[in-house]
Amino acid sequence: MPTYIECFKLESEKPKGVIRLIECGGFYRTYNHSAWLFYTCIAKHKVVRKFMKSLGEYIYYIGFPISSLKKNAGSRHCVSTEHGYDIELAPDEISDESGYELWKRTVPTEQDSRGDFVSLPLAGADAEKEAMRLLRSYPLESKTLLECVAFLGELKALLRNR
Repeated sequence: MPTYIECFKLESEKPKGVIRLIECGGFYRTYNHSAWLFYTCIAKHKVVRKFMKSLGEYIYYIGFPISSLKKNAGSRHCVSTEHGYDIELAPDEISDESGYELWKRTVPTEQDSRGDFVSLPLAGADAEKEAMRLLRSYPLESKTLLECVAFLGELKALLRNR
């Protein structure tokens, strides 16, 4: 099973208009840009957003069982690779690239699924109240510097959207 760093190297080397699937122990996973393409062009599977200390950034991924590849790919051309499969999209299927950055902001963090953070954009006073609630409840003393910087980035993004 490849490491996250190897997965991102494979993702960065993919051709435009291709969804790169990487086999990970009985599942296929698609990361970052490929995850966005999969979500917008194929199926609205659950997306996981997680901060990776080793990479110093968030990762976004979608996973599904190997057995459902044909169901998810449909009639699209799939190319077997040493790491999994590449699904080639038709040019008219590919969404506007500007949607990728917006999509990343709307994907909840891994903690969102446990109800720790806000997953939907807030506005005005609600955003400020939520930022204050998050700030008061954040366990600063038990977090690394990188986690604190990431948390501040999330607060800034929350307040910027208001």
